[in-house]
Order: sequence, then C-alpha cells, then structure tokens
Amino acid sequence: MFNVDLSIRDRGQPVVALRGELDLASTPGVASHLITAVAACGPSVIVDLAGLESISYSGLAILERMLKWTRESGGDLTLAAPQQQVRRALEATGLIDVFSVYASVEEAASSPALAQPWSPEASQRPCPAMANRFSGCRPPERTACPPVWPGRGTCRPRHMAHDNCSAATPAHRRRRR
Repeated sequence: MFNVDLSIRDRGQPVVALRGELDLASTPGVASHLITAVAACGPSVIVDLAGLESISYSGLAILERMLKWTRESGGDLTLAAPQQQVRRALEATGLIDVFSVYASVEEAASSPALAQPWSPEASQRPCPAMANRFSGCRPPERTACPPVWPGRGTCRPRHMAHDNCSAATPAHRRRRR
C-alpha cells in the first residue's frame, strides 16, 4: 500500500513523505502533492523517502519530471533518507548525481538551496507547461495545422485534442462529434 503525506516544517519548508511502494498507479498522487507543496510554499520541496520501500521506473520518472519543474521555477527538489533499495535504484539509473540527496530531512532542510527565503511575489512568472499538464489546462490554440498523419486522414493522432484544423475533412469532422 502506498501513502503520501504533505507537511510544513517550522520555517515554512514543505516536506512530502512517501511510504510504501511507488509505482505507476501511485505517480499521479505524488505529482499532485508535489504541485500542491510548490503552490503553497514555493519552488523548493523536500521529499522524505525514509518510508519508501521500493520505487519503479515510473516513480523515478515522476520525481525527475518534478525536479525539472521545480528547478525551472527557481527551486529544487531534494531527496531525504532513501532506504537501501531506493538508493540502489537511484544509483543504477544515475539519478543519484542529478538529485540533491541527504541522509535525513533535517539535513536537507538546512541545505543552502532551501535556506533561502521564498516569497510569492519573487516568482510571478507563468507556470511551466508541466503545471498546465497536471492542472487540466489546454495549451493555446495553434494557428497552423500540423501535416496530415499518413494513413489516417486526420491532422493529428486520435489521442490528441482537436482544435480548428483546416486539414480535417468534412467526414472527419462528422466522426469526432
């Protein structure tokens, strides 16, 4: 069973504690908690891995994506207290050198990257595309239609959103309604 807890330390630093096994089914919950922590407390987040027993490649991928997003926002995603199995996964993938990894949450909280105070006014730039992906916002409408996909007769694969596309045939427009 997997569990995610979000807490705020004394100095306003968010800590997201992961417990159990982080796999494909649990990645949306992790992403949601990390986005909430960044929105509430700023772009630097501590991820407490002390209770995480194992992590899959999809779990590593979501942590890596969130690291990129927090760094683009001017912060950092630090990992604290990984157990031996999780540490081995980080080492095997080379991510141990990408993340800031600390032995405990206290050590991570005193790191220079998290010691700097953050104010919401200091980061008034628009959210990165990743935040829009998780919040359900649609990207801006395209002005030009991409080329027709071979063998499909449509302007984009079925899983992508349809907008005002001039290349779509009348039969295609009837099908998508």
